[in-house]
Amino acid sequence: MATTLDNRRQSGGKKVILAEPRGFCAGVRRAIEIVERALELHGAPVYVRKQIVHNEHVVRELEERGAVFVDSETEVPDGAVCIFSAHGVSPQVRGNAAERSLTVIDATCPLVAKVHQEARRYARDGRTLILVGHADHEEIEGTYGEAPDRTVIVQDADEARQLDLPADADVSYLTQTTLSLDDTEEIVGILHERFSNLTGPGTDDVCYASQNRQNSVKSIAARSDLVLVVGSANSSNTVRMVEVAEDAGTRAYLLPDAGHLDPEWLAGVGTVGLSAGASAPELLVEQVVQRLAELGYADVETEVTAVETVVFRPPLGLEPPAARAVDATAELLEQVSTRIEELLSAEIAHWGAVDPRAAVPVEAVRELVAAGGKRLRPTFCISGYLAAGGTLEDAEGVDAVVAAAAGLELLHAHALIHDDVLDNSPTRRGEPTVHARHAAVHEDSGWAGEARRFGEGVAILAGDLAFGYAHRLAGGLPAHARAIWIHLGTEMLVGQHLDIALAAEAVPDADLARWIAVGKSGRYTIQRPLSLGAALAGRDDLQQAFEAYGLAAGEAFQLRDDLLDAFGDSAATGKPAGLDVSEHKMNLLLALAATGDAEVARLLEQGAEGDFDPAALRAALLASGVREEIEKRIDELVTTARTALDAAPLADGWRERLGEMATQVAYRDR
Repeated sequence: MATTLDNRRQSGGKKVILAEPRGFCAGVRRAIEIVERALELHGAPVYVRKQIVHNEHVVRELEERGAVFVDSETEVPDGAVCIFSAHGVSPQVRGNAAERSLTVIDATCPLVAKVHQEARRYARDGRTLILVGHADHEEIEGTYGEAPDRTVIVQDADEARQLDLPADADVSYLTQTTLSLDDTEEIVGILHERFSNLTGPGTDDVCYASQNRQNSVKSIAARSDLVLVVGSANSSNTVRMVEVAEDAGTRAYLLPDAGHLDPEWLAGVGTVGLSAGASAPELLVEQVVQRLAELGYADVETEVTAVETVVFRPPLGLEPPAARAVDATAELLEQVSTRIEELLSAEIAHWGAVDPRAAVPVEAVRELVAAGGKRLRPTFCISGYLAAGGTLEDAEGVDAVVAAAAGLELLHAHALIHDDVLDNSPTRRGEPTVHARHAAVHEDSGWAGEARRFGEGVAILAGDLAFGYAHRLAGGLPAHARAIWIHLGTEMLVGQHLDIALAAEAVPDADLARWIAVGKSGRYTIQRPLSLGAALAGRDDLQQAFEAYGLAAGEAFQLRDDLLDAFGDSAATGKPAGLDVSEHKMNLLLALAATGDAEVARLLEQGAEGDFDPAALRAALLASGVREEIEKRIDELVTTARTALDAAPLADGWRERLGEMATQVAYRDR
C-alpha cells in the first residue's frame, strides 16, 4: 500500500505505531476507479446503487464529481448508467436493471464475485448452502439472492450450533469476505463437527486484505495502550478490526476522521496504535497522524506485517488508457512469437528433410528464443507503433510491425549467440550457451578435432542464420523504416567490436565506454526499435522525442546491466555474475570506477599486464563507491527519459506507459 507517511522520531515524544498494510484494498481501489472512469466516459450523472464502498468521505467526494447514489436500481432513470457497488448484487437486481434498459457497470469486488460463483455451483449441485455472515450486510444480501430457496444464513457461533438441518445433509458453506478470521474459523469448526457431508472453501473466502488488516491490528495492539481504526461505522471490515484489537486486550475505537478524535481517550496513553479499514482513504490517516502530533504523539513508527501486491483490473471498456496499451502490446507480442515459431519450424522441417544434422543450428536458434528473455526490442518496437497512433485494426500496419518486431528478436538472438562466444559465457537464460552445449556434445560423442572449436563453430553459424532470418523478416519494410533497421544493426556490431577492443587494451576510457553503451545497447535496445515502430505508423515527427527518451533509458538499461554483472545474482539474471570483470571487459561501470578510484585503476592495469585478480577487483569496486554513483546516474537518466516525452503528441495512455517502461528497464533488479 502506498503511503506518504514516514517514520518520525523525536526524543521524549509519545508514540504512534502505524500499521501496514492499512486502508484501501485492491477491490476498493478498483471500485472507486470504475466510478471515476465512468464519469470521464459518460459524463455526469452516473448512478451508483448503494455506497460504492462503505466510507462516507469517498462517497461525498464522488458525489461532488457527479455520481448519484441510490438505494435501489429502480430509482435510476430508464437507460441511464448504473454502477453496482463493490459488495455485489443478486440476480433479481440484475433483472430489474435489464428491464429498465440500464447501462450496467459492475464494480463487484472479484473476491465477492468468486463467492457468488461458488454459491451458484453449490446450488446447481443440489446442496444446501450455509452462508456465514451478517444478514443485513449488502454482500450477504447479494450472495443470498443467488439461491434463496437453498440458502440459510448463520451469523455467529450460537446460530451455527442451533442450525436445524440433518447431520448427514449435503451442505456447503460460504463466508462473507470481511468477517473476522478468528470468528469464521470458530463457526466453520462448529459446522464441521455437526455435519458429516460439509464442504466449503475453508477460510479462503475471507478477503486477503481483511486478513492482513486484522493481523496487523492484532500485532500493533500487543504494543499499544490504545488502538484507533480509521473508517466508517457501516464498514464491516473496519468494525472487525476494532473487535480484533479489543479481543487482544487493548482498548480500541472506530474513528471516522480526525475531527472525531476525543483527546480524553488519550489520558494515560503512551503508545497509540493506528490503522485504517479497507475502504478508508490514506488522507484520513494522515490527518489523524497530524492531530495526534498536535496532542503530543510526535514519534511515528511503521510496523509492516505484510506486503500487498494484488491489483484488480476494471471491466473491459473502462481500463485506463495505459492498461489498454499493455493489452494491445501483449496481443502483438503474441503474434510476434507465432511469426518466429512458424518461420523456424518451417526451416527445421526443410533442412531436417535434407539431413537431421542440417537442422541443428536452426534448432539452436529456436531453443534460445523459446527459453524466454525480456523481449525488450520487440516490445519497444510495438510500443513505438502504438504510441504513434498505430492500431490493431490496421492490418497492413500490424503485419509490418509484427514482422519488424520478430526480426528484432531474431537479430538479438544472433547477437546473444555470438556475444556468448566472445565472452566465453557458459550459460544464457539459465541454460548452457549454444557453444557450450555443442562443445559438450562433441566431447561426449568422442568426435575428432577440438570440442571447443566445434561448439564455437556451431554457435557462429547459428548466429549467422538468426541474422539472415532477421533480415528476411525485415525485407519488406518501407524505405524510411529500412534505413532505421540498417542503422540499428550496424551500431550494434560496431559497438561489439569496440567492446572487445577496449577489453583487449584494458585502458579505461569513460567517454568511449559510454558511446559503446549507447550504441550497442541504448540505441539498439530502445531508441531505434521505438523509432522503427513510429516510422511504420507514419509518424516521423516523433523521432526527436523518441531519440531523447531512448538514449536516456537505453544508457540507464546498460548501466543496470553493468551493475547486475558486477554485483547481481546469477540465479536471477540467468547468466554468470561477474563475467565482465572476469573477462576484464571495459564496460562503463569499470571505466568510471577506474577514472575515479586509484585502486581500481591499479588492478585493471595489473590485469592488462597478465596478473589479473577478479576477486580483488570486485572488492575494490565495492569500496570505490561507484555503485552509488551509478545508481544516482540511473535516477537522473530515468528522469530525463520521462521528461523527454512531456510535449510529445502520443496516443492516449502512452506517455504514462513509456514512463513506466523506462523505470522498469532501469530498475529491473527490484
